[in-house]
Amino acid sequence: MAEKIQFFPLDATYRVQDGKAVINLYGRTADGKQICILDSNFEPYFYVIPKDSSSISEKLEKLRVENENEAAFVTKTETVAKKFLGKEVSAIKVYTNLPGSVPVIREVIKGWEIVDSTHEFDIPFVRRYFIDKNVTPLVLHQAEGEFITQKSRVAVFKADKVEQLSTDTLHNPRVLAFDIETYSPFDMSIDAEKNPILMLSFYGEGFRKVFVWKRFRTDIDYIEFVESESDIIEKFKETIEKYKPDILTGYFSDGFDLPYIKTRADKHKIKLDIGFDYSELRVKSGRETTISINGITHLDIFKFIKKIIGNTLETTTYDLNAVASELLEEKKHDVSLAELPDIWDNNHENLEKFCEYNLNDSLLTYNLAVKMLPTIIELVKIVGIPIYDVNRMGFSQLVEWFIMKQAPQFNEIAPNKPHYNEVQQRRLHTYQGAFVYEPRPGLYKDIVVFDFRSLYPTILSSHNIGPDTMDCACCRDTAKAAPDENERHWFCDKRKGFIPILIEDLITRRMRIKEIIKEEQDEKFIFLDARQTSLKLLANSFYGYLGFFGARWYSIECARSITAWGRFYIHKVIDKAKKEGFIVLYSDTDSVFLTLDGKSKKDAESFAEEINLELPGLMELEYEGFYPAGIFVSAKMGPFGAKKKYALISEQGTLKIKGFETVRRNWSLIAKDVQEKVLDIILREHATEKALEYVKSVVNDLRNKRVPMEKVVIHTQLQKDILDYAAKGPHVAVAQRLINRGKSIGAGSIIKYVVTQGNDIIRNRSKLPEEVKEGEYDADYYINNQVIPAVERIFNVLGYKKEDILEMKEQTKLEGFF
Repeated sequence: MAEKIQFFPLDATYRVQDGKAVINLYGRTADGKQICILDSNFEPYFYVIPKDSSSISEKLEKLRVENENEAAFVTKTETVAKKFLGKEVSAIKVYTNLPGSVPVIREVIKGWEIVDSTHEFDIPFVRRYFIDKNVTPLVLHQAEGEFITQKSRVAVFKADKVEQLSTDTLHNPRVLAFDIETYSPFDMSIDAEKNPILMLSFYGEGFRKVFVWKRFRTDIDYIEFVESESDIIEKFKETIEKYKPDILTGYFSDGFDLPYIKTRADKHKIKLDIGFDYSELRVKSGRETTISINGITHLDIFKFIKKIIGNTLETTTYDLNAVASELLEEKKHDVSLAELPDIWDNNHENLEKFCEYNLNDSLLTYNLAVKMLPTIIELVKIVGIPIYDVNRMGFSQLVEWFIMKQAPQFNEIAPNKPHYNEVQQRRLHTYQGAFVYEPRPGLYKDIVVFDFRSLYPTILSSHNIGPDTMDCACCRDTAKAAPDENERHWFCDKRKGFIPILIEDLITRRMRIKEIIKEEQDEKFIFLDARQTSLKLLANSFYGYLGFFGARWYSIECARSITAWGRFYIHKVIDKAKKEGFIVLYSDTDSVFLTLDGKSKKDAESFAEEINLELPGLMELEYEGFYPAGIFVSAKMGPFGAKKKYALISEQGTLKIKGFETVRRNWSLIAKDVQEKVLDIILREHATEKALEYVKSVVNDLRNKRVPMEKVVIHTQLQKDILDYAAKGPHVAVAQRLINRGKSIGAGSIIKYVVTQGNDIIRNRSKLPEEVKEGEYDADYYINNQVIPAVERIFNVLGYKKEDILEMKEQTKLEGFF
């Protein structure tokens, strides 16, 4: 009689055994043991849509392509009724002997005269398995079969059947964080071929360890001495095997730690065979290097933070110290890594602080992973692919795989990815964005703000916008077209599209969860909040996905229609507000700012209720809040205010700043601090004199070198590779020096530098922070290029010029500006 086991799948791969693809599902049983489930009951396939009803099945089933090592052939075909972009089609489901045979067979038949198109030939076999078998990673499943003996680090169970048992979730996977320190002289490049690993740290629940191969006096119990670098690499393998993590996490471990360890292991001829099946970790090179381990999920938490939540962070750089400071309120230890090579060579009795530093990096990485895991887990459950893949995807990829997971429920065949020429054509297409009601520069009081809740997702749902509902013949004369001035497109009134159904489900699920959260105060809150956040992230990404040139379900017409409806509804709110006697200050995309001008907050709330009575579907205008004061500054050119650049203060005294340098890159901390403080004084205290005095005191501190060096470090993001820059600014010059030292620098990298005193051009006086001593910064540069530009337009609104700010010619009160 077959045995039954319950388990939580974490990851999967496949191997070819006896000429058949066998899925290897790695996970943990309900009683906490690691396991590998083998499932050989799934066959690779793709779809063919013929030009007419004539059968090509017989011809397909005879197809065989002989390769050097193995043959690719069709095992069977099925004629199936499917939908393609909402239209009924008769398709041939073509099964092949191996996953690798799918692209081979497809390449042969795509040119056949009777073939109209081929589809889903590029879906990775493991993901195809997850979709078709409805296997959701991290959720409780049951397998029926028997345990077998096979070379493996964990028990192996051969399954005849695998099915989801419940929605119970593995919320606490076993996590092990690691970090390395290497021998990298400051004036030399980082070179994994030449420079050894000096120390290796691990941190997990109830476990901490640092391995180092030079001895020194220490009382720290987690430091363990080994004899050589090769011993450190062996300890890397041994620790992972003993700890048995579900997740191995590092910070930029795809880009640095694991490739470095792999290179050094190869030097010492050590096999990193840490996979459950004794396979070595796999390095995949491409636009980004990725590292995978069979059976162990490699989570590069840096990538998830940068790709998924980076835009929500205030920090201007994604280094471990900045991210940990913001998300954990914890910091790296303050040591100079530039000193490590010299201390290693000449003064190893002082290595203890570097071991502590090394362990702390693993601790911070562990804590970040644990903090992000609830959101990662919820994304995994919603999208239906493992942590490893979610970790490395951007928003458009997450949306696409969410749609791919749901498409079979609607019997839809997925469109193909665009080929190169198609991508280039799509890149040329643009569309009109949101409407902006430009503000008048000034200081205002009694401001109310309204926001459309999830504007674009609710428009997509309420107006049934999707590639499969657009311009249907059945509603040509009856459907209301999108209010686009340039094109006329309508969307079906009789049949709900499957993309609008999906997004409506995301929105309503989030609404239900937010209601539940109000009642939850225990540990469930963390996961419920992570779930509603994940649902919001996905829903808000659909509009961008439809207009993304690489999307399978690309539709520039749908994207244009969504923004056209967005402009329509914002105009509707503005027109009604003016009619009812409100003064419109500003509007952008999904929000409207009004001044009460004698009306009450109750009047404003009633206004929103009236608007909502006229909105379709899930659309809703929300009363976001009341702000006693706010400031809009002028644009660089013209009489109007700058778009997306304002500051408000709430009734609770919270400052809300948008678009100023406080939330932008390219600025030093001193400039950001001064700007935020000035805005706070003006909006909270209505005290121009105090704000001016404060700026003057900072200018004096800069001139007298009383500002600490960390406040003058400038962070600038490279917008392109340095070879593409025509003008060589300070950040480009510093980036070039970093590249010369072996650092991996390119578009998107954050460059930190300090402008030092001297007579040379600025780029030649721009240095890395570690090259600069306290007080070496150029005070005049920071006054004229950082501090004054950060506050100049704020004071311009109040009638001051740059010269007034510096010289303090006159002082006024703010009463006249409200």
